[in-house]
Amino acid sequence: MEESIILQERQFRHFRVTPRTPVIGGWIEDFHLGDLNDEAAADLREALWHYGVLFARKQHLSFDAMKAVAWAFGDQLETHSYAPTMADRGHPEVVIIRKLQSEKAKTTTDIWHHDVTGRKHPNIMSILQADQVPFGADTMWSSMTSAYARLPDALKQLFLNIEIDHDTLYLMLRHDFGDASMSPDKIAALGEAHTHPAVIAHHATGKPCLFVGNGYVKRVHGYTAELSELILKIANEMPKIPELQVRHQWEAGDVAIWDNFATCHYGVSADIGDQLRLLHRVASWSDRVTPTAYRPDGDA
Repeated sequence: MEESIILQERQFRHFRVTPRTPVIGGWIEDFHLGDLNDEAAADLREALWHYGVLFARKQHLSFDAMKAVAWAFGDQLETHSYAPTMADRGHPEVVIIRKLQSEKAKTTTDIWHHDVTGRKHPNIMSILQADQVPFGADTMWSSMTSAYARLPDALKQLFLNIEIDHDTLYLMLRHDFGDASMSPDKIAALGEAHTHPAVIAHHATGKPCLFVGNGYVKRVHGYTAELSELILKIANEMPKIPELQVRHQWEAGDVAIWDNFATCHYGVSADIGDQLRLLHRVASWSDRVTPTAYRPDGDA
């Protein structure tokens, strides 16, 4: 079995990045994301593709500033199909991530997942800013580049040769997601179902990434449900490996920016009682960027 990919520290012109773990995550230091310009955006892209997820303290970005960061990575901003947004304040691209302890406030954040993979063009990246997060309600990210590298060669070959069916309706039914305002009929009407390779070539780096997750995945394409469950379980054990993870304890004004292809993430529910967990997210995508199968050198 191969070891995880160890990150080499990088130098950037407009800010400093301090690694948080040997394989994933870095602190952005000496820079405010509200000052982002074209040259700094180039640095930010390079840093994100290298570290997988970036963190910055005390940013307190406006929604417009969050959107400016997202524009640096994709030519379209996500308008979420069903999640609550700040549309009433002129920002339909800003998703409200809010959780109260309630039987009618289900969540899909407390599973390892990539975002919106039921779509043909999933998000390239996301920027998330904390407004109010109780103690313990952290967020974790796991490197799917290192997850693939850790697989034994025989399992690499397995995942290189399969595709995964992703389906937003299946996510809702399997994980009991949503509240009384949502129904299977509404989700089904979105038509968000697509088949993606289990191992993709990262659109910017070309590196292989295990692209499965435990959110939108329905089954291995063309396989029976029984056999699919066994294979998906192998894939979904990989993000749980502590050596592949970084965990962030939020403070108000903190920002996290992550690569939605090379990492997956998990929102820690914690025991928050009746406390509010409130964050805001903006994501970008492009119809020119879609998960593409990784082919090792020499393969057709």
